Amino acid sequence: MYMYLFAVLLLGIVVFIHELGHFLFAKLFNVRVLAFSLGFGKPIVKWKKGDTEYRISMIPLGGYVKMLGEGPSAEQAVTEDEIPYSYSHKVWWQKVIIAFAGAAFNILSAFFVFLLISFYNYTAPAPVVEFVNPGGPASIAGLEEGDLIKEISGKEISVWEDIMKTMEKFSPVGGKCPKIEVKVRKVFTGKTETYKVKPDKGHYFNLFNEKIDRCEMGIARLPKNPAVAFTGDVPLFQNGDIVKSVDGTKVSRFYELRNILAQPFEKVSVLRGKKIVSLDFSEKETLYINEKMIHAGTIISKIDEGSFSESVGFKKGDIILSINDRDVYLPYQFYSELRKIKENENAEIAFIRNGIREKIEFSPVIEESDNKYTGMTDRRVSWGAYFSFDYNVPEVMAKRASPFFYTFRFAADQTLEVTQTTLKGFAFLITGRLSARSIGGPIMIFDISKKAAEAGLKHFLFVLAVISINLGIINLFPIPILDGGYIVMYTVEGITRKTIPLSVKEKMLTVGLILLLMLMAFAIFNDFSRYISVFMGV
Repeated sequence: MYMYLFAVLLLGIVVFIHELGHFLFAKLFNVRVLAFSLGFGKPIVKWKKGDTEYRISMIPLGGYVKMLGEGPSAEQAVTEDEIPYSYSHKVWWQKVIIAFAGAAFNILSAFFVFLLISFYNYTAPAPVVEFVNPGGPASIAGLEEGDLIKEISGKEISVWEDIMKTMEKFSPVGGKCPKIEVKVRKVFTGKTETYKVKPDKGHYFNLFNEKIDRCEMGIARLPKNPAVAFTGDVPLFQNGDIVKSVDGTKVSRFYELRNILAQPFEKVSVLRGKKIVSLDFSEKETLYINEKMIHAGTIISKIDEGSFSESVGFKKGDIILSINDRDVYLPYQFYSELRKIKENENAEIAFIRNGIREKIEFSPVIEESDNKYTGMTDRRVSWGAYFSFDYNVPEVMAKRASPFFYTFRFAADQTLEVTQTTLKGFAFLITGRLSARSIGGPIMIFDISKKAAEAGLKHFLFVLAVISINLGIINLFPIPILDGGYIVMYTVEGITRKTIPLSVKEKMLTVGLILLLMLMAFAIFNDFSRYISVFMGV
């Protein structure tokens, strides 16, 4: 339950920053601030300092700064002595700045939060090639698992993220990717080698399910532990054994194991289940082990009772080799190929069972479900089986080349990216490309905040920055009663040099209030639809 306090804290911080922007610029332009409240409704705590009463109110879903002369009725009530301190009597551009300051503070504060988050990233996964897709561009060029990437086409690489950022610059042109030079340090010799790689055109789907083309080398940073499986009969080993050492040399990666087993060996220590087992080999028994050995990550370790995979005939212990003649070596490749299969389309999976290669043909079942956060329909192929791949193998870490410059670049990039994503999301809502069911209210915000707090401070800060930017942008919508509506009204007055009649302002604000209340009601309805199972206890 205490995690929900973090949600209240997050919302309180975001609202406080927003209202602080209005407050400080109101003070700067000598506007009298009558009240500064966190929350709505009846004050729980209040105190007065100078002209301002500070409040913490009962409903923690927002806040407000009440200024002298703010609003049509308050504007009429301003006395002649109070005119120099009245918000409504300030020049139009000062009122625009005060109205805009809340959103500006939200976005600026997000930038500073991202600065703090960057400190967590000073060390990051090293650019070690943990997996090379056999037959892929990197494999054809000569890259091997364990290679440490130092440069890509002259660009220095310090951490894995640098590879991703650099590859973003090589976009497919006319369906083809340009050649690149990759300089690496070999893991076993320490020598530096340079390879010319011709990436393949690939793609991924972004948050809005848009297909984005990109150039791919066919490498991954996913570490493979020395867990083994075999495509044929071998002495002593069992599928799923995790090799701990060979002739006393400790092993932590699958590519290390391959290198060691390429030479004659005698003693192998493996983790089998929960026991350490020692295996003694003769020279003859070691001859063909390496060529029959594959990583154990595609062994089926569990099958849900009544699942689709069980119904078509898969069993625990099966080793998946390919889908529709496309070899798979890691679970993510399997699921990627599985998603490409269309409903009512025949598919074939090759696998090994008890040392014998077999095949199963099937037609996939497509399941559709609503994503409670985006409102979009998620489509996935029903499967129901799980692999033995260990995702908890520690990665090699490295330090960034220029932490100081990275900090500001990261904060600027994240602020811009979240802002652009938010604006695109609203544009998609207006055009209908994004479902209105994605609109969330206070319950959704509390849920996201709670989960972020449970995940740790870094995740909590990230959600804080994202919600702060969202709040700032929403308040800039040109809807009367929101800051954006006031900005439009004051700007029109400044350009035309005519004051909008109070009666017109009152009607505009009434319409704006109705629209806002309708939006809030719809968001709360969406929240209840999302979390009805929680409320009903199921």
